[in-house]
Amino acid sequence: DDHYFGSITARVTAFMREFETDAIRLGIPVTTRHNEVAPNQFECAPIFEECNLANDHNLLLMDILEKVARRHDFRVLLHEKPFAGVNGSGKHNNWSLS
Repeated sequence: DDHYFGSITARVTAFMREFETDAIRLGIPVTTRHNEVAPNQFECAPIFEECNLANDHNLLLMDILEKVARRHDFRVLLHEKPFAGVNGSGKHNNWSLS
């Protein structure tokens, strides 16, 4: 149960489910669905993969996000910090080295 900062609206949940389904159809396993700190920001997380595959999947995920968003009458901002002074807005990557 990784939902924090309240529940996700039905409209956003429908968008996220369709996005996740499209990603999985392309072989991109994703997990996590919750609100983020910034207003109208949400998180999904691809499951760990080898670096070159993860990079390809990250690019595909951004494309899927934009296409599914249009079908739901949303727009996706992928800029790291689109709004000055707003905590947590934008896209980021988590990675590890061994």
